[in-house]
Amino acid sequence: MTNPHPCGVEQSLYPLVAPVKDYAWGSTTLLAEFSDAPASATPQAEMWFGTHPTTPTTLTDGTPLAELVDLPYLVKFLAADQPLSIQAHPTIDHARLGFAAENAAGIPLDDPRRTYRDANHKPEMLVALSDFTAMAGFRSPQAAAETFRLLAQLVDDADLTAVLQTMATNLAAGQLKTVFGQLVDTSGPFWQPAGWTKAIFTAVEHQAIDDEHLANALAAATIHPDDPGALVMLLMNLSRLAPGEALFIPSGTIHAYVSGLGLEVMATSDNVIRGGLTVKHVDVTELDKVVTYTPGATPIITPTVRTIDDVLVTRFTPPVTDFALTRYDLPAHAKLTITAETPHIAVGTSGTGTLASGTNTVDIQPGAGIYVPGDGNSLTLSTAAETVTLFMASRA
Repeated sequence: MTNPHPCGVEQSLYPLVAPVKDYAWGSTTLLAEFSDAPASATPQAEMWFGTHPTTPTTLTDGTPLAELVDLPYLVKFLAADQPLSIQAHPTIDHARLGFAAENAAGIPLDDPRRTYRDANHKPEMLVALSDFTAMAGFRSPQAAAETFRLLAQLVDDADLTAVLQTMATNLAAGQLKTVFGQLVDTSGPFWQPAGWTKAIFTAVEHQAIDDEHLANALAAATIHPDDPGALVMLLMNLSRLAPGEALFIPSGTIHAYVSGLGLEVMATSDNVIRGGLTVKHVDVTELDKVVTYTPGATPIITPTVRTIDDVLVTRFTPPVTDFALTRYDLPAHAKLTITAETPHIAVGTSGTGTLASGTNTVDIQPGAGIYVPGDGNSLTLSTAAETVTLFMASRA
């Protein structure tokens, strides 16, 4: 339910102003080209549409969206030009404990050492808007063992060769957690400046390697040369999503987005527990507490698809109650009327059209967000001479 506007000006649709995060892994062009804006001088990583207190979205008059509604989900455009950190997100119980403990320790919310910025879990779903590369979940440790055997053959340090051979043996025996722990141990030789991680990838870069996992890891190591997160990538599933494909990241799933433009929907949280490939705070002890070490396939989401009045309607329903996502693909000169019973965030990703409700009409365009109060009002999506794609997020 939407609260009254502080100025008493009630609307059935609210255009939004989304803050942009300038993380180092972002792109100077992806978000700009997508939203038809000038290229940025600094990397633009994420646009946030939601009510999380650390990065509040506002209405066009400057009113925080959080003054109208407390949304259980957060919508983001994500633009990656290089790999994000190796990371996982906590369960809600673990988040509550971690948040309370850091508050009790007096760590400010904006302190770089902070791991828990709220008391919520952060399951998330990403829909690719361009070709998108991602790492998600652990692959078969037996397959990873073959890669580690290859590394053992490439390096010329006897001690390192022996360690890599032992890791390969452990992986072949299914001892994934053991190898993961060795790699991310911040006091171990893989984390040392000009240490074993750098030695491995120095050897790799001088070889003709026909292994896509290893090529992906080498690209990460050129950015983070002493960071064993690049080696952790060899333990993970590598997925290449085509536009429109989606994956779901439940609590505890190790992952790292690598490159591309995507639309994310997640529970309203900013809890990220990192294990590498980052200049931000790494907390491998906490990461070990939340990570699920069971290998499995990339967690792809299969949507349901139907056609209503020539409009293609695609529904993504992940196994959580915090959020769901519906995609509307409208042909030129089309119109579709729907009813929103609960609050929604609508974002355009292709083409220009209009969204109308009551006396309010708002332009749909790539990168633009709209808050829909969802008080049972009808919404009319309309196009003119071009096709339009609109996503609408809501509680499941």
